[in-house]
Amino acid sequence: MCRRYREQGLEEYARNKYQSHRWLLNWEREEEILNQFNDGTGKQVTANEIKTVLDEACGKDTGRVYVYNVLKRHGWSKKMPRSRHPKAADEEACEASKKLKSCVLDAQSQNKTKTVRLMFEDEAGFGRINKPKRCWCPKGQRPSVPCHHIREYRYAFGAVEPLSGESFFLTMPNCDTECTNIFLEKLSEQYPDDIILLVCDGAAWHKSKALRCPENIQLLSIPPYTPEMNPIEQIWKQIRSMGFRNEVFNSLNDVMNRLCKTICIVTNDMIKSITGRKWNFNCFLE
Repeated sequence: MCRRYREQGLEEYARNKYQSHRWLLNWEREEEILNQFNDGTGKQVTANEIKTVLDEACGKDTGRVYVYNVLKRHGWSKKMPRSRHPKAADEEACEASKKLKSCVLDAQSQNKTKTVRLMFEDEAGFGRINKPKRCWCPKGQRPSVPCHHIREYRYAFGAVEPLSGESFFLTMPNCDTECTNIFLEKLSEQYPDDIILLVCDGAAWHKSKALRCPENIQLLSIPPYTPEMNPIEQIWKQIRSMGFRNEVFNSLNDVMNRLCKTICIVTNDMIKSITGRKWNFNCFLE
């Protein structure tokens, strides 16, 4: 051990120190093989596929333990991929849509005496259909919870500002242009002295000719089929987790009451933590 330290130095010795001492390939060759599977597209890679290439490079059966050791010492781990719609915009379009700083600067230069807010808007349906959620229980037991599929819905319209954590929510009977007009009007009244850059998805009612957009609101769109670009999506998940877990509601009024109570306990700090992204904070950095 001392000899290896003197010959290789601390960094090289630390890099070569791992559980298995079987050196079938050197570090550079292992890294070259793994890079064949790291094309950045998120393609699913299995240990068997990597083992096949390692076996060919070594000229023999390397064994699964060796494969896992190679993956471990090169910093690979097994993760759940993010879901993506087949028609979703490519990464280049998504990155381009994150560059909202020019829109913020233009709004600030044209309205020097007013506050410019960058908010994200979305709608979500809440109804009497419920799905079982994970819960804690003693070992050897599996809880049984009531569940039904009554297709009755009401909708929540929401807008959040990641920079300050401020938000505005409104419950609506439908999800259409008329309800969107009401929401925009009320949002404008909530911040009458501010300019709101409202980022939303490409839903039909956001592009309708009958849509009436107040003077202090400017609509911006995210790429198609990219809900991950709209941080408020995570707020809906948080609301469902906080107020709609393993419970049956006898009426839509009960659903609406629970929704309103849950929205009221969503704090500004919670919204900032959930929706904060480096790319939307950078819009307001000098």
